[in-house]
Amino acid sequence: MLQPEKIAVKDGVAQLTIEAVAKQAGVSKGGVLYHYPSKKKLIMALMDQYVAHLNQELETALEKNQDKPYALVHAFIDWFKRRDGIAPENRDWGAAIFTVQSFDMSLMEPLHQWYRNLFQKIRESVEDNAKTTLGVIALEGFFMLSLYNLDYSTPEEREKVLGLIKELLRQ
Repeated sequence: MLQPEKIAVKDGVAQLTIEAVAKQAGVSKGGVLYHYPSKKKLIMALMDQYVAHLNQELETALEKNQDKPYALVHAFIDWFKRRDGIAPENRDWGAAIFTVQSFDMSLMEPLHQWYRNLFQKIRESVEDNAKTTLGVIALEGFFMLSLYNLDYSTPEEREKVLGLIKELLRQ
């Protein structure tokens, strides 16, 4: 099974080559080229896989919170708490994904589209869009700190912030 994300995590996106994927998977270079005819296609597939992961996480959280006011914010809170930010097994992969912009900014398009869709969901929410935006952006900040292992806040501090967000939504 081809798993290019393992190479991206272990060695970085710069080392993600058709040859490296073939070696890691124990298949011929031609076998990899059949699925990914270029490094760019390989990285795009990784981006698509990462965005599919984000969609799955958000949809799972939205299903559990669909009946709440400010469902999108509550979904982000649920997602963040369930995974304690970015799940440890996804941190290196997520960080590696963000490095692709140093190779070719167009490779970030699937992620840009995910965020465009997210902000469209915010605009379409029936609640106060400013409160929804504030809640989602605050949680995205926590996610990014988690992604890069930069979150030095305590669990108590995070809970207090999440509580303040929920309090704002009740006003």
